[in-house]
Amino acid sequence: MSRLVGEAGTAARFGLVGVMATGAHLLVAGVLLGLWPNMSEFVANIVAFLVAFQISLIGHRRLTFRRRGRARRFFLVAASGFILNNGVLAALLAVTPLHGFIAVAIATLTVPVLTYLASRFWAFGASR
Repeated sequence: MSRLVGEAGTAARFGLVGVMATGAHLLVAGVLLGLWPNMSEFVANIVAFLVAFQISLIGHRRLTFRRRGRARRFFLVAASGFILNNGVLAALLAVTPLHGFIAVAIATLTVPVLTYLASRFWAFGASR
């Protein structure tokens, strides 16, 4: 039972850090697209991802998992999530009338569960 409670705490901290990083991602993308309406959603999404990645890495190291983890592995997890994010974004732009910030927001909010699992068990898993 204590293991389940501990895992729930880790998931909750992951969610908190994720909300902060996702909020930063959406804020940066929104500001960029607001200031430069002709900017590609993909360019805004890349810049926003890079900002959010830094927040996420620091937050997960210090708060969520409370261990250094493997930055390269975490970057691979985050980059894989970002590739998935861009796939969703491309699909939204290609087959729906959605564009701009709404498309970026939907794409950004689709990936967190997979990112948690990969971060928890691979990037920040116990060192061997």
